[in-house]
Amino acid sequence: MTTFLIIFGLLITCLILLIIVITLASKSHHLKQDADKQAALLKSIRTRLVHQSLANQEQEREITKLTTQNEGFRTQLRTTTPHAVKTPHTRRITANSRAIFRSYVIGLDYYQKEFEAALKDAIARGYFKPYNGYNESGLKADYLYDKKYRVDANANIGEIQLVEEVDGPHRSVRVDLKIADHGYTVGYLPKKQVNEAFNVIDIYANSVMTLSSKTHLTGGEWKMAIDAVDEMQYMVDPNAQQRDLPDYGAVGTPLKIKTGHKSYFLQFTLYELEIDNDEIPLYSLVDTVDGQRGSVVQVDAAPTTYTVAVESGSKAGQRVTAIPEQIDRVIWVPNWK
Repeated sequence: MTTFLIIFGLLITCLILLIIVITLASKSHHLKQDADKQAALLKSIRTRLVHQSLANQEQEREITKLTTQNEGFRTQLRTTTPHAVKTPHTRRITANSRAIFRSYVIGLDYYQKEFEAALKDAIARGYFKPYNGYNESGLKADYLYDKKYRVDANANIGEIQLVEEVDGPHRSVRVDLKIADHGYTVGYLPKKQVNEAFNVIDIYANSVMTLSSKTHLTGGEWKMAIDAVDEMQYMVDPNAQQRDLPDYGAVGTPLKIKTGHKSYFLQFTLYELEIDNDEIPLYSLVDTVDGQRGSVVQVDAAPTTYTVAVESGSKAGQRVTAIPEQIDRVIWVPNWK
Protein backbone atom coordinates (compact mmCIF):
# COMPACT_ATOMS: atom_id res chain seq x y z
CA MET A 1 0.00 0.00 0.00
CA THR A 2 2.81 2.35 0.90
CA THR A 3 4.62 1.53 -2.31
CA PHE A 4 1.47 2.23 -4.30
CA LEU A 5 1.08 5.62 -2.64
CA ILE A 6 4.69 6.50 -3.35
CA ILE A 7 4.33 5.54 -7.02
CA PHE A 8 1.06 7.46 -7.28
CA GLY A 9 2.67 10.54 -5.73
CA LEU A 10 5.56 10.36 -8.15
CA LEU A 11 3.17 10.11 -11.08
CA ILE A 12 1.24 13.12 -9.85
CA THR A 13 4.49 15.04 -9.40
CA CYS A 14 5.70 14.14 -12.91
CA LEU A 15 2.35 15.15 -14.36
CA ILE A 16 2.51 18.48 -12.58
CA LEU A 17 6.08 19.04 -13.77
CA LEU A 18 5.08 18.11 -17.35
CA ILE A 19 2.19 20.57 -17.24
CA ILE A 20 4.56 23.26 -15.93
CA VAL A 21 7.14 22.53 -18.66
CA ILE A 22 4.47 22.60 -21.38
CA THR A 23 3.08 25.85 -19.99
CA LEU A 24 6.55 27.46 -19.86
CA ALA A 25 7.41 26.28 -23.37
CA SER A 26 4.13 27.64 -24.75
CA LYS A 27 4.64 30.96 -23.00
CA SER A 28 8.23 31.18 -24.27
CA HIS A 29 7.05 30.50 -27.82
CA HIS A 30 4.41 33.22 -27.59
CA LEU A 31 6.97 35.64 -26.16
CA LYS A 32 9.35 34.90 -29.05
CA GLN A 33 6.56 35.42 -31.57
CA ASP A 34 5.65 38.72 -29.92
CA ALA A 35 9.32 39.79 -29.95
CA ASP A 36 9.64 38.92 -33.65
CA LYS A 37 6.46 40.85 -34.45
CA GLN A 38 7.69 43.83 -32.45
CA ALA A 39 11.07 43.77 -34.24
CA ALA A 40 9.37 43.59 -37.63
CA LEU A 41 7.07 46.46 -36.65
CA LEU A 42 10.03 48.57 -35.46
CA LYS A 43 11.91 47.86 -38.70
CA SER A 44 8.84 48.83 -40.73
CA ILE A 45 8.46 52.04 -38.72
CA ARG A 46 12.15 52.92 -39.19
CA THR A 47 11.88 52.30 -42.96
CA ARG A 48 8.80 54.50 -43.23
CA LEU A 49 10.51 57.22 -41.20
CA VAL A 50 13.56 57.16 -43.49
CA HIS A 51 11.38 57.33 -46.61
CA GLN A 52 9.31 60.11 -45.06
CA SER A 53 12.47 62.01 -44.10
CA LEU A 54 13.83 61.75 -47.65
CA ALA A 55 10.47 62.83 -49.06
CA ASN A 56 10.39 65.79 -46.67
CA GLN A 57 13.91 66.84 -47.69
CA GLU A 58 13.00 66.64 -51.39
CA GLN A 59 9.80 68.57 -50.72
CA GLU A 60 11.73 71.24 -48.81
CA ARG A 61 14.19 71.60 -51.70
CA GLU A 62 11.34 71.93 -54.19
CA ILE A 63 9.54 74.43 -51.95
CA THR A 64 12.74 76.49 -51.59
CA LYS A 65 13.26 76.45 -55.35
CA LEU A 66 9.65 77.45 -56.07
CA THR A 67 9.76 80.13 -53.36
CA THR A 68 12.92 81.62 -54.88
CA GLN A 69 11.38 81.63 -58.35
CA ASN A 70 8.13 83.07 -57.01
CA GLU A 71 9.94 85.87 -55.19
CA GLY A 72 11.83 86.66 -58.36
CA PHE A 73 8.63 86.85 -60.39
CA ARG A 74 6.86 88.91 -57.72
CA THR A 75 9.74 91.37 -57.56
CA GLN A 76 9.83 91.52 -61.34
CA LEU A 77 6.12 92.33 -61.46
CA ARG A 78 6.68 95.12 -58.97
CA THR A 79 9.51 96.76 -60.90
CA THR A 80 11.71 95.94 -63.87
CA THR A 81 14.32 98.12 -65.50
CA PRO A 82 15.40 97.02 -69.00
CA HIS A 83 19.10 97.34 -69.74
CA ALA A 84 19.78 99.79 -72.53
CA VAL A 85 21.11 98.01 -75.64
CA LYS A 86 24.40 99.67 -76.48
CA THR A 87 26.42 99.18 -79.65
CA PRO A 88 29.23 96.75 -78.74
CA HIS A 89 32.73 98.16 -79.22
CA THR A 90 34.97 96.29 -76.77
CA ARG A 91 35.93 92.62 -76.75
CA ARG A 92 35.02 90.12 -74.05
CA ILE A 93 37.86 87.85 -75.21
CA THR A 94 41.19 88.94 -73.75
CA ALA A 95 44.82 87.86 -73.95
CA ASN A 96 44.13 85.50 -71.02
CA SER A 97 41.29 83.68 -72.81
CA ARG A 98 42.13 80.14 -73.98
CA ALA A 99 41.75 79.37 -77.69
CA ILE A 100 40.36 75.88 -78.35
CA PHE A 101 39.58 75.79 -82.09
CA ARG A 102 40.65 77.69 -85.22
CA SER A 103 39.40 77.39 -88.77
CA TYR A 104 38.27 79.25 -91.84
CA VAL A 105 35.01 79.36 -93.78
CA ILE A 106 34.54 77.83 -97.22
CA GLY A 107 31.72 78.77 -99.59
CA LEU A 108 31.70 82.52 -98.86
CA ASP A 109 31.41 83.25 -102.58
CA TYR A 110 28.38 80.94 -102.83
CA TYR A 111 26.76 82.59 -99.80
CA GLN A 112 27.91 86.10 -100.74
CA LYS A 113 24.39 87.56 -100.80
CA GLU A 114 23.73 86.24 -97.30
CA PHE A 115 27.12 87.48 -96.12
CA GLU A 116 26.56 90.94 -97.59
CA ALA A 117 23.14 91.04 -95.90
CA ALA A 118 24.85 90.23 -92.59
CA LEU A 119 27.40 93.02 -93.10
CA LYS A 120 24.60 95.45 -94.01
CA ASP A 121 22.74 94.46 -90.83
CA ALA A 122 25.90 94.96 -88.74
CA ILE A 123 26.44 98.41 -90.27
CA ALA A 124 22.81 99.38 -89.64
CA ARG A 125 23.18 98.38 -85.98
CA GLY A 126 26.35 100.46 -85.64
CA TYR A 127 28.70 97.49 -85.18
CA PHE A 128 31.27 99.12 -87.45
CA LYS A 129 31.58 102.00 -89.93
CA PRO A 130 32.32 101.32 -93.60
CA TYR A 131 35.90 102.30 -94.47
CA ASN A 132 36.30 103.10 -90.77
CA GLY A 133 34.41 106.35 -91.33
CA TYR A 134 36.78 107.72 -94.02
CA ASN A 135 35.31 110.03 -96.65
CA GLU A 136 37.00 110.74 -99.99
CA SER A 137 39.06 113.61 -98.60
CA GLY A 138 40.36 111.40 -95.82
CA LEU A 139 41.20 108.61 -98.26
CA LYS A 140 43.13 111.06 -100.47
CA ALA A 141 45.07 112.23 -97.41
CA ASP A 142 45.88 108.84 -95.84
CA TYR A 143 45.47 106.17 -98.54
CA LEU A 144 47.37 107.34 -101.61
CA TYR A 145 48.10 104.17 -103.61
CA ASP A 146 47.10 102.15 -100.54
CA LYS A 147 43.89 100.14 -100.45
CA LYS A 148 41.38 100.85 -97.69
CA TYR A 149 38.84 98.02 -97.32
CA ARG A 150 35.21 98.66 -96.48
CA VAL A 151 35.49 96.22 -93.55
CA ASP A 152 38.59 96.23 -91.37
CA ALA A 153 40.07 92.78 -90.70
CA ASN A 154 39.21 92.85 -86.98
CA ALA A 155 35.98 94.85 -87.16
CA ASN A 156 32.89 93.70 -85.29
CA ILE A 157 31.01 91.92 -88.08
CA GLY A 158 29.03 89.66 -85.71
CA GLU A 159 29.59 86.34 -83.96
CA ILE A 160 30.44 82.92 -85.37
CA GLN A 161 28.24 79.99 -84.41
CA LEU A 162 28.78 76.39 -85.53
CA VAL A 163 25.75 74.23 -86.35
CA GLU A 164 26.02 70.43 -86.70
CA GLU A 165 24.36 68.88 -89.75
CA VAL A 166 24.03 65.09 -89.96
CA ASP A 167 22.56 63.29 -92.97
CA GLY A 168 23.06 59.57 -92.40
CA PRO A 169 26.79 58.87 -92.59
CA HIS A 170 27.49 62.37 -93.91
CA ARG A 171 28.41 65.02 -91.37
CA SER A 172 29.10 68.71 -91.88
CA VAL A 173 29.33 71.87 -89.82
CA ARG A 174 27.47 74.95 -91.00
CA VAL A 175 28.86 78.37 -90.12
CA ASP A 176 26.35 81.03 -89.14
CA LEU A 177 27.21 84.69 -88.64
CA LYS A 178 24.99 85.99 -85.87
CA ILE A 179 24.04 89.66 -85.85
CA ALA A 180 22.10 90.43 -82.66
CA ASP A 181 19.42 87.70 -82.54
CA HIS A 182 19.46 86.88 -86.27
CA GLY A 183 21.71 84.26 -87.83
CA TYR A 184 23.01 84.36 -91.43
CA THR A 185 24.42 81.23 -93.09
CA VAL A 186 27.75 82.24 -94.63
CA GLY A 187 29.41 78.89 -95.40
CA TYR A 188 30.75 75.62 -94.00
CA LEU A 189 33.86 74.29 -92.31
CA PRO A 190 36.45 72.44 -94.42
CA LYS A 191 35.82 68.68 -94.43
CA LYS A 192 39.18 67.99 -92.80
CA GLN A 193 38.08 69.89 -89.68
CA VAL A 194 34.53 68.55 -89.34
CA ASN A 195 35.43 65.72 -86.93
CA GLU A 196 37.49 68.04 -84.74
CA ALA A 197 34.66 70.56 -84.68
CA PHE A 198 32.14 67.84 -83.70
CA ASN A 199 34.43 66.81 -80.84
CA VAL A 200 34.67 70.41 -79.61
CA ILE A 201 30.90 70.86 -79.81
CA ASP A 202 30.26 67.56 -77.98
CA ILE A 203 32.74 68.35 -75.21
CA TYR A 204 31.39 71.81 -74.53
CA ALA A 205 27.76 70.73 -74.85
CA ASN A 206 28.24 68.91 -71.52
CA SER A 207 30.61 71.38 -69.91
CA VAL A 208 30.13 74.34 -67.60
CA MET A 209 32.45 76.38 -69.81
CA THR A 210 31.08 78.85 -72.35
CA LEU A 211 32.25 79.49 -75.91
CA SER A 212 32.83 82.75 -77.75
CA SER A 213 34.41 83.63 -81.10
CA LYS A 214 36.81 86.12 -82.67
CA THR A 215 36.77 86.81 -86.43
CA HIS A 216 39.41 87.98 -88.91
CA LEU A 217 38.07 89.07 -92.32
CA THR A 218 40.08 90.02 -95.39
CA GLY A 219 38.90 91.06 -98.84
CA GLY A 220 35.75 92.79 -99.97
CA GLU A 221 35.28 96.21 -101.51
CA TRP A 222 38.20 98.64 -101.35
CA LYS A 223 39.04 102.21 -102.25
CA MET A 224 42.31 104.07 -102.73
CA ALA A 225 43.45 107.45 -103.92
CA ILE A 226 45.37 107.64 -107.22
CA ASP A 227 46.39 110.37 -109.66
CA ALA A 228 43.40 111.76 -111.44
CA VAL A 229 45.04 111.30 -114.89
CA ASP A 230 47.68 108.94 -116.17
CA GLU A 231 50.57 109.95 -118.44
CA MET A 232 48.62 109.53 -121.68
CA GLN A 233 45.71 111.54 -120.30
CA TYR A 234 48.19 114.17 -119.17
CA MET A 235 49.58 114.50 -122.67
CA VAL A 236 46.17 115.12 -124.24
CA ASP A 237 44.66 117.14 -121.40
CA PRO A 238 44.71 120.84 -122.47
CA ASN A 239 44.53 121.97 -118.84
CA ALA A 240 47.49 119.79 -117.87
CA GLN A 241 49.63 121.10 -120.75
CA GLN A 242 50.29 124.27 -118.76
CA ARG A 243 52.50 122.24 -116.39
CA ASP A 244 55.77 120.46 -116.92
CA LEU A 245 55.52 116.69 -116.98
CA PRO A 246 58.11 116.16 -114.17
CA ASP A 247 55.83 118.03 -111.81
CA TYR A 248 53.08 115.53 -112.40
CA GLY A 249 52.47 113.42 -109.26
CA ALA A 250 53.58 116.19 -106.90
CA VAL A 251 51.53 117.50 -103.98
CA GLY A 252 49.39 119.62 -106.22
CA THR A 253 48.51 116.79 -108.58
CA PRO A 254 44.72 116.19 -108.72
CA LEU A 255 43.60 112.86 -107.21
CA LYS A 256 40.65 110.52 -107.73
CA ILE A 257 39.28 107.50 -105.88
CA LYS A 258 39.72 104.09 -107.47
CA THR A 259 37.50 101.21 -106.34
CA GLY A 260 37.75 97.46 -106.60
CA HIS A 261 36.77 94.16 -105.00
CA LYS A 262 38.69 91.18 -103.68
CA SER A 263 37.19 87.84 -102.67
CA TYR A 264 36.37 87.55 -98.97
CA PHE A 265 38.32 85.22 -96.70
CA LEU A 266 36.95 84.70 -93.19
CA GLN A 267 38.92 83.08 -90.37
CA PHE A 268 37.76 82.60 -86.80
CA THR A 269 38.91 81.30 -83.44
CA LEU A 270 36.77 79.83 -80.64
CA TYR A 271 37.65 80.66 -77.04
CA GLU A 272 36.37 79.38 -73.71
CA LEU A 273 35.02 81.79 -71.09
CA GLU A 274 33.33 81.65 -67.70
CA ILE A 275 30.05 83.55 -67.33
CA ASP A 276 27.96 83.77 -64.14
CA ASN A 277 24.22 83.19 -64.48
CA ASP A 278 23.44 86.66 -63.16
CA GLU A 279 25.76 88.32 -65.72
CA ILE A 280 24.60 86.74 -69.00
CA PRO A 281 24.94 89.28 -71.85
CA LEU A 282 22.36 90.06 -74.48
CA TYR A 283 22.10 87.64 -77.44
CA SER A 284 23.78 84.75 -75.56
CA LEU A 285 22.68 81.17 -76.26
CA VAL A 286 21.39 79.46 -73.10
CA ASP A 287 19.67 76.30 -71.84
CA THR A 288 16.94 76.59 -69.21
CA VAL A 289 16.29 74.07 -66.44
CA ASP A 290 13.08 72.92 -68.14
CA GLY A 291 14.85 71.96 -71.38
CA GLN A 292 14.43 75.07 -73.55
CA ARG A 293 17.31 76.41 -75.69
CA GLY A 294 17.34 79.88 -77.17
CA SER A 295 18.88 83.35 -77.39
CA VAL A 296 18.62 86.02 -74.71
CA VAL A 297 16.80 88.88 -76.46
CA GLN A 298 16.12 91.09 -73.43
CA VAL A 299 17.79 91.64 -70.08
CA ASP A 300 15.92 93.28 -67.22
CA ALA A 301 17.41 94.52 -63.97
CA ALA A 302 16.04 94.75 -60.41
CA PRO A 303 15.81 91.75 -60.31
CA THR A 304 17.88 90.24 -63.11
CA THR A 305 15.48 88.58 -65.54
CA TYR A 306 16.09 87.24 -69.05
CA THR A 307 13.69 86.99 -71.97
CA VAL A 308 14.68 83.97 -74.08
CA ALA A 309 13.57 83.42 -77.68
CA VAL A 310 13.25 79.61 -77.67
CA GLU A 311 14.86 77.95 -80.70
CA SER A 312 14.50 74.31 -79.63
CA GLY A 313 12.45 72.57 -76.97
CA SER A 314 8.77 72.11 -76.17
CA LYS A 315 8.23 75.90 -76.40
CA ALA A 316 10.10 76.48 -79.69
CA GLY A 317 9.03 79.72 -81.37
CA GLN A 318 7.86 81.26 -78.10
CA ARG A 319 9.48 83.73 -75.73
CA VAL A 320 9.90 82.71 -72.11
CA THR A 321 11.10 84.60 -69.04
CA ALA A 322 13.80 83.16 -66.80
CA ILE A 323 15.64 84.30 -63.71
CA PRO A 324 19.30 83.29 -63.09
CA GLU A 325 18.26 80.23 -61.04
CA GLN A 326 16.30 78.93 -64.05
CA ILE A 327 19.31 79.03 -66.39
CA ASP A 328 20.88 75.58 -66.61
CA ARG A 329 23.98 76.65 -68.56
CA VAL A 330 25.33 79.35 -70.86
CA ILE A 331 26.47 77.75 -74.11
CA TRP A 332 27.78 80.74 -76.03
CA VAL A 333 28.21 84.48 -75.48
CA PRO A 334 29.11 87.32 -77.90
CA ASN A 335 32.73 88.41 -77.95
CA TRP A 336 31.80 92.07 -78.34
CA LYS A 337 30.23 93.97 -75.46
